[in-house]
Amino acid sequence: MPGAQNAGKATISKAGELADTISSLGDSDGEIKHARACYDTLYTLASAHANSADIRDRLICGALRLAACHARRSELSAIHDIRTHLERYSLGHPHDPGMRRGYCELSVTLCLEYTRQGKTAEADATFDEIQVIAARHPSDRLLRSTLAKAIANRIAAHCDAGRTSEAQHLHSSLCALAAVSNSEPDTMLHRANGSFNLATHLAQTDASKKAIDLYFNLAVFVDSKRRTASLRDVLADAGFGLITVFGDKKKLAAAETIYMDLRKRAATDIKMREKTMLAAFNLMTDFCRDGAIGKARHIYDDILAASSEEPANEQMALLHAKACTNLLLTADALAEEAHADLLCQELTALVSAWPDDPEIWDIAARLSLLHTT
Repeated sequence: MPGAQNAGKATISKAGELADTISSLGDSDGEIKHARACYDTLYTLASAHANSADIRDRLICGALRLAACHARRSELSAIHDIRTHLERYSLGHPHDPGMRRGYCELSVTLCLEYTRQGKTAEADATFDEIQVIAARHPSDRLLRSTLAKAIANRIAAHCDAGRTSEAQHLHSSLCALAAVSNSEPDTMLHRANGSFNLATHLAQTDASKKAIDLYFNLAVFVDSKRRTASLRDVLADAGFGLITVFGDKKKLAAAETIYMDLRKRAATDIKMREKTMLAAFNLMTDFCRDGAIGKARHIYDDILAASSEEPANEQMALLHAKACTNLLLTADALAEEAHADLLCQELTALVSAWPDDPEIWDIAARLSLLHTT
């Protein structure tokens, strides 16, 4: 832009304040109007100081934050206008990677909103555009991460729409992206989330073996990344989700297969243990419902052990109380008196260990009332 000036520190600071103000505003009509005014001022600053990469970065940040405001209100046309606005500005900076990254991030937001509003063709076209731009710049790691996010979102959308084959095809592309050695950590996380969503979908559509295979494929991937905490969390969520889905569908052997892997991992990972014990409770309850009290007892013993290892963990104690109650009711129903007596003793000991916990006392009181009745 001819005559454009370099920006001083005060101007850059002002641009940053405008972008920050947009992020702090809510969804009311008045606040959206204020956010738009801030963005317009920011755009004017960026136009007046076209040589400032710092202000361009803040313009992109402001555009993304304004688009997020409109996305919360499902204002698709406004998001589209912001993207067009930024695209017009970027024509004067064809060699700035930040501009294309910002444009693609806006496209991700736009694609999500198209999907939410059932505009499948528009969502597909927007996604294809992101792919084309990323293909032109294969060495751009940040753009590759944005593409990974877009793919993970499309996998989830295809799963929701029952487009399983398209989701599987995209998953293969996502895995290939994450396999590039210098990829951003976010790319790895998007890959993990894509696997999680697809595996859960496959389990819900009765493709149990494919779901299990995909879970273990994800587990190998997570292990190869030195058990990064965020990836471990996704794996734990995937395991929990699959166990829950398989349990609902009465595919307890499949659920047990996933649980045994989670159980092994939980032995050396406290965070994994918490999610695993929640999954254990669900699976134990499914076994109780199925009358398989032997299998239920084995899983209950895992919950009991976890509770014993963390005697100060209130949530674990509460989970233990609920598990004990479910198993006790099953033992009563199957007339296993000795087993029921043992469980009563364990529940009594747990109440004694948590004398000030109203939830644990309530569980025991309700069980006592049930027995009295």
